Amino acid sequence: MTTTNSSTEERLSRLEGTYEHLATKEDVAKVETQVAQLETKIAELQALVEQRFANQTRWFVGFMLSGMAFMTAVAFGIARLVQ
Repeated sequence: MTTTNSSTEERLSRLEGTYEHLATKEDVAKVETQVAQLETKIAELQALVEQRFANQTRWFVGFMLSGMAFMTAVAFGIARLVQ
């Protein structure tokens, strides 16, 4: 998008003005650091979720086995009363 009526100085100043909006190496380094921190935090949260899921599964299996044992005892008790 060049205009033939603009002088070289005007075109150069317009180009230099657009460079102010570009990221510097420092900006890119900051973003890379933030991304690394977020990746670490995500890994920590993922480990926590897996741990909580394992705990939940253990509790669920424990309750189910307890419930099955209780129901078996009740069934045997009822069977003894009926005989």
